Amino acid sequence: MTEFWIEMGWGVSIDNAEIADAVNAVEEIRKRYDENGVFWIGHIQEEYVLKIYKDLSLLYIYGENQDKELLILLEDWSLAEHFIGMYFSKDFLGIKEEIKRITLNKTTKLT
Repeated sequence: MTEFWIEMGWGVSIDNAEIADAVNAVEEIRKRYDENGVFWIGHIQEEYVLKIYKDLSLLYIYGENQDKELLILLEDWSLAEHFIGMYFSKDFLGIKEEIKRITLNKTTKLT
């Protein structure tokens, strides 16, 4: 048994999910043509959730009550898979810091 779960916007849930299940979810979301193009990856004990949309938006939900969020637009699906790998490695703080760094770099480039 694993400590992870996946919930897909098209009605599929996976308990005891493995990274291969998340990679399959990426492949499935890329094929979808409807409004249900989203999936969540969560941990049964930790309060961190990745929410990945078909448009490459990534929402990182965290906090004691899952009341904090970071949102970024990914450049490609390989970056989504990178964050998924970090998630399954339980590098929750690393995800948060990398999203903040990406956001800061994009903001700095715009000014």
